[in-house]
Amino acid sequence: MSNKQLREWTHPRRILLATDLTDLGFTLPIAKQQALVYKAELRIVHVLPDPNAAPIDPALMAYFDAAGMRKSAETSLGKVVAEAKAEGIRCSFHLATGHTVKEILQAAAEWKADRLIAGSHGKAKFHHHILGSIAESIFHQIDIPVLAVGPKAVPTDASIKGHPRIVFAASLDHNSRRIAEFALSVAEKRSADITLLHVLQNVVPEHPTTVSARVYAHKMMQDLLAIKPLRKARASCEVAYGQPAESILAYAKHHAADMILLGASAHSAFNPRFIPGNAYRVLCEAHCPVLVLKAESPWQSVPRHSARDQQEQAPP
Repeated sequence: MSNKQLREWTHPRRILLATDLTDLGFTLPIAKQQALVYKAELRIVHVLPDPNAAPIDPALMAYFDAAGMRKSAETSLGKVVAEAKAEGIRCSFHLATGHTVKEILQAAAEWKADRLIAGSHGKAKFHHHILGSIAESIFHQIDIPVLAVGPKAVPTDASIKGHPRIVFAASLDHNSRRIAEFALSVAEKRSADITLLHVLQNVVPEHPTTVSARVYAHKMMQDLLAIKPLRKARASCEVAYGQPAESILAYAKHHAADMILLGASAHSAFNPRFIPGNAYRVLCEAHCPVLVLKAESPWQSVPRHSARDQQEQAPP
């Protein structure tokens, strides 16, 4: 990852909030908090249905009032923007008409957003909102980090005052170094306490092979920590047992995490065959925002030799 891209993704200057308007009650407080923390500009995008493209029942066309919907959205978003500006946040809104995913991606690209915030109403209504039936499409196509906000997520004082708590769910696969670089950079930028958490599935904690697996996982996470020297952030490693989603959620809740950070493969975690899968469960049920970076994002990983290796090889 280039230094410029790393700065943009870990310290966003432009944050785009995608909303269906019904989720603003829990997404807007997080979005405003993010804007204040990073001193970033906030833009709110809402996509109106296109009656010429959307499959609307002909019997309902007589009641479809595009102009009325636009006016109502403009009024609602105008009030939100005014309130945000009164809190010292540079804020604006953008209304689009058409396909939701396409318009969100286009708005993010044209505005050069550094982070996208999207909300979820939970698994029961996952086909009615931004993060749900179209989540797969967004994560397949967008390269910037996405902050997913579920209905249980609430902003915390620690995330503004400093020393927020971040839980990084480390899968320890071939993408771990890339995602760890981003996670550690986010923690360093925020002077956060970050825990690398790896979950061992389908094991008996007392079994000798489990003990060996735990030791190996700790070593791998220590190697990940060596990728980036931390000066402001504090890092630790933990191994949990059980199912990934339940273990991540339980750990984050017990330790009052301000953020969960996930690396998600667009070809697995958000595939419709797996929804609601591990990543999606975490997004919907977390008591804090979940920052997700697509593992396939086009970025340059850190060099093969870690920072610790370079320090050990440096002449005295």
